[in-house]
Amino acid sequence: MTVVSEPIPALVDAIAEATDEAIRRLRSEHRADFCVYALVTSGEAYRPYLTATVHGESRWDLADSPYALVADEILARTDVAFTARGQLQDMDAAKAEEEYWRRLTSMEAALRRLDEAGIFGTGIERDRVLLLVATMPPDENDAGFARSLNPGGPLLDAWLAEAAEGA
Repeated sequence: MTVVSEPIPALVDAIAEATDEAIRRLRSEHRADFCVYALVTSGEAYRPYLTATVHGESRWDLADSPYALVADEILARTDVAFTARGQLQDMDAAKAEEEYWRRLTSMEAALRRLDEAGIFGTGIERDRVLLLVATMPPDENDAGFARSLNPGGPLLDAWLAEAAEGA
């Protein structure tokens, strides 16, 4: 179950700026019918990387997408902001847990900011795109972020039924 936590403003700013630039570059270089845009991190909540998928049979396969780790040199700029907050393994358990959730919530807030700015489209165009904050390996919390970031409808329902862990 996703823990409610406050995003970290400096991380939200850094992630949103880098993600915006990375997505714009991706779209300018590849005229694909994108289905998923995911900010993916590890269980240690290191800085995210961007993965996109296209509509079709492999639309839920983040790891094997031809657009996995897209524009990673842009997202790598967020490493400074993440590193400044320390490593989870160096924190006591309670602080590490809180920091973990704040980092993931910051990724969610960054995607929400871009969504509100219209980068993922509006109306029917937006309904064709799924936004995810995901961990590798995936876990049941990914579904909570998906529900929070996306309008209800066939695309979200399909992802929850076909790809979400423990949804």
